[in-house]
Amino acid sequence: MRRIILFVSSYIPLYVLLIIKNILERCTNEGKITLTLNQLKTSHYFDEINDYAIVILLFLCIGSFLYLKLLTKKTEGVHYYEIINIEDQTGNMYFNYISIYLLSCLGLTLNSIVDVFVLLFLMIIVGYIYISNHMTYMNPVLQFLGFKIYEGNVKSESTGKEIHSIIIVNNKTVIKPGGSYKGGGKEDFIFVIGESDSEK
Repeated sequence: MRRIILFVSSYIPLYVLLIIKNILERCTNEGKITLTLNQLKTSHYFDEINDYAIVILLFLCIGSFLYLKLLTKKTEGVHYYEIINIEDQTGNMYFNYISIYLLSCLGLTLNSIVDVFVLLFLMIIVGYIYISNHMTYMNPVLQFLGFKIYEGNVKSESTGKEIHSIIIVNNKTVIKPGGSYKGGGKEDFIFVIGESDSEK
């Protein structure tokens, strides 16, 4: 269930774009704003699919964002890791996200049942790939929340085992090879919450 919500939250930028696009399409005509107060009062709502789609997308935006924010604040199950080598993958991850997922859906509109079906179908396909391949770290909202994505090898100080993993780190924490950090395993990645006490 967590992976599904993490996947849903990764599409928050797309939800926002689709909502804004739909509102602008309804309020403008040939580049001019045509909406009036009288139209707002006399308009009929929830007689087309786009009204329902907007409400659902708003719910997904708010719900998944709050869940993601809560997830990044949890600190239970803390382990200690020594960084062996790391590489900053933040730019690569989000560039792939934008080019593959976001741009492919920008031509869709909430006014069309066909487009809504296509959007849902695409999300199911991408969601299956996203979840089955443990790509829950590929989430641009994490960048907005102040986190960076690294990939590298770490050594668990409790088991002595070397692990190759995605590492998500708050921008305020500087990680470097040889350093020791505390963090927790959040689904498919290690979430660093700070330096170990011995490093301070």
